[in-house]
Amino acid sequence: MGLVHRRSAGSTLALMNEAGLTMAQMVALYVLDHLGAQSVTAIASFLNLSPAATSHLVDRLVTGGFVGRTEDQEDRRQKRIAITGSGRALAARVHEERAREFASALALVSPELQRQFAGVLGRVVEELRTASSHPDPLTRQWTRQPAPKPKRKAT
Repeated sequence: MGLVHRRSAGSTLALMNEAGLTMAQMVALYVLDHLGAQSVTAIASFLNLSPAATSHLVDRLVTGGFVGRTEDQEDRRQKRIAITGSGRALAARVHEERAREFASALALVSPELQRQFAGVLGRVVEELRTASSHPDPLTRQWTRQPAPKPKRKAT
């Protein structure tokens, strides 16, 4: 897998570097683009970072104009972090570049292998979508699935 990444990540990394973003900051933008405004705590759980580290990460994104911070309407002590138009445009550019790089890497293999890869990848994605009836909390939140109801013990 490392070879695939090395052959296909150059321009994506250049875009991120040009914008001054780390991988964690880019992931935060994707989370906000996909899920909408989130608290720093929610972003921290997606990134597996401490709230303090995530707060610094968000500060840098705010300074860069990629996200904005507003007061939570339900709890004024909390702040909501939302992606800006500039952040959304960058996320789209990185996504498009990543797809282009991946397509360029796949163009190096035979059409038959490309067809086989597409078939296998499609099956893997479908199984991942349907296989887990008990996804972890992060997957539930990302896919907006409700939390399971606790089971009652029989008496």
